[in-house]
Amino acid sequence: MKRIKNLFYSEITMKYQLMLKRFDLDINKLKAKINAFSKGTFTLDTLTNRLQFTGELDIQKASMLDEIALILLEEKTSSVLKFDTLRKDLLSIAKKYKNVDLRVKIHSAIKISTSSLKKKLSNYLRNSSIKVDGESQTTILIELFKEKGSINYRIFSYKQKTKQVPIKKIGDITVLIENPRLKEEISDFLRLCLIFKLTFKVIHNDKVQFEAMLNNAKRETKGKLSNFKVEVLNNLSQLNGYVKIGFSKHANSNELDLIKFLRENKSKRLLFIFGNDLFGLSQEARDKIPNMFSLTQEKTKPLKSDQALSYILGIYSTLS
Repeated sequence: MKRIKNLFYSEITMKYQLMLKRFDLDINKLKAKINAFSKGTFTLDTLTNRLQFTGELDIQKASMLDEIALILLEEKTSSVLKFDTLRKDLLSIAKKYKNVDLRVKIHSAIKISTSSLKKKLSNYLRNSSIKVDGESQTTILIELFKEKGSINYRIFSYKQKTKQVPIKKIGDITVLIENPRLKEEISDFLRLCLIFKLTFKVIHNDKVQFEAMLNNAKRETKGKLSNFKVEVLNNLSQLNGYVKIGFSKHANSNELDLIKFLRENKSKRLLFIFGNDLFGLSQEARDKIPNMFSLTQEKTKPLKSDQALSYILGIYSTLS
């Protein structure tokens, strides 16, 4: 590998692949922009047709260009696939970052399951004290493909171009869903509660069954959910000290009434109560909730519970 003296760049000449935002851009103009602050040569990757740069790339400046979506750093050049070697190569790369998001891409017709391989490699990294989750800023990409009759692999790493802006807690809001039936319902609520820092509670008559759904939902939902607690209750009477607000297509008060009500009670502890996506709130729950509202004029196919929560949070955040 070529050594260079200029400390502004990496000490070793590297190979990068540039994932571009659109297909109709002027490649020559993009190359000229990159050449203005970097030293190297351009080629096209024969496998993916991605623009490839070999040399001393100023990643910070390149990542600011509007034409570039992601910059992939080649960590491991093409090698014939041997699983022991792949694991060792992957571990040596992952150790540099300690916390990674692992992805596998297969480009040829190969009898290997992407999901199965990713699961096995993720478990291998975890057993080697590497944290693997979907929230890491560094992603490791393993690409498998056929070349000259053999299955080959190569490994890239990349960081997300933009960082997520943290969202502040928008109010003292607790969200409750009555009798969720599917892990997808729970996953949707988990995601929203995690983003907006809301407390999440559930009414369910089988705590063991719910905990199983919750664990499945956590595994499928991106976010730091390992310590995210969800309290399981038997009924609404166990909750005191809240302004209880339910949502149902059967309610007489509409969203204009809701806006007025939220404005008057914004400083209080609010409990937003939803039913599951099949049956909605039970009649028993509707009878116990003092403040009931319907959302939108659509009654045949009303908003799903997670959609309704998003809609309400949008309304709530605009209130003065």
